[in-house]
Amino acid sequence: MSEALRIEHVGAGQVRLAGAVGFEQAAAAFGRGAELVDGSTQDVTVDVSGLRAVDSATLALLLAWAAEAARRNVRLHLAAVPADLTALAHLCDAEPLLGID
Repeated sequence: MSEALRIEHVGAGQVRLAGAVGFEQAAAAFGRGAELVDGSTQDVTVDVSGLRAVDSATLALLLAWAAEAARRNVRLHLAAVPADLTALAHLCDAEPLLGID
């Protein structure tokens, strides 16, 4: 069984993800996107280096969070992006939506 997804607030505008997303976890974590940017007046950086596995559920969750941030006029940036997530985002041409350089 994979490690559960952990969402840690590590400072103002700074979040760290650890564990694995998975399809069930993505649905449960979807609502957490609003919490990431709630009341924020600055960009939010999400460190994804702690993710243990990346799949389409991971990408869908991050895109949903980015969309929620955009609705609130906040930009979401991903930091320490694993190569497999970069490749998946590139395949979908989603790098600009996720703040991946």
